[in-house]
Amino acid sequence: MATAVVGAVVTSPGAGGVVYSRRRPEQGTLHRLVRENLRTLYAAAEEGFAGAPLPGFARSELEEYLDCGLLQRGFALVACKDCPERHLVAFSCGSRSFCPCCMGRRMAATTLNLLDHVVPRVGLRQFVFTVPHALRARLAYDGPLLGAVSRIFVDSVLGWYRRRMEIEGAVDGRSGAVTVVQRTSADLKLNPHLHAVVLDGLC
Repeated sequence: MATAVVGAVVTSPGAGGVVYSRRRPEQGTLHRLVRENLRTLYAAAEEGFAGAPLPGFARSELEEYLDCGLLQRGFALVACKDCPERHLVAFSCGSRSFCPCCMGRRMAATTLNLLDHVVPRVGLRQFVFTVPHALRARLAYDGPLLGAVSRIFVDSVLGWYRRRMEIEGAVDGRSGAVTVVQRTSADLKLNPHLHAVVLDGLC
């Protein structure tokens, strides 16, 4: 059986092998909630609800999520070259901001790549950088500004480590960081902030 089964759930019953089960997002609570209330949200936004318009990219993310994993929105036929097993695999939206399935898959793949090929096996520490409410909209819509803020944030953290290590005599050490932008809070309010995983010291 082919291994590229995007948008699928593969379970292992033990020694008997694996069983493919297509995920059905349309049966979930989140999908039903978005599906049944999306037009209401659009209407409220057009009437000035909360004093802010609903950006076009937010509409696209929501609508693409509703299509994610549905066979009627497109699929691939996955077939084994050595046996008659065949499966229909629905296309995924590939969202980076809303779809829990696509975000989970992307986070897992990114984590594995970082652990296997990027981050050395040393101590790590996470730093989180947030900005005042009044600056969040500007930061969210100004990519160059967000990039500059990210660089200043990481340079400041690495500079602190460098000064600490110089005090302890490690004048030639080097450090590093991986930074990720998170654009919302847990309640989906606009809140661009930065998560940085930093080598806890110098190497």
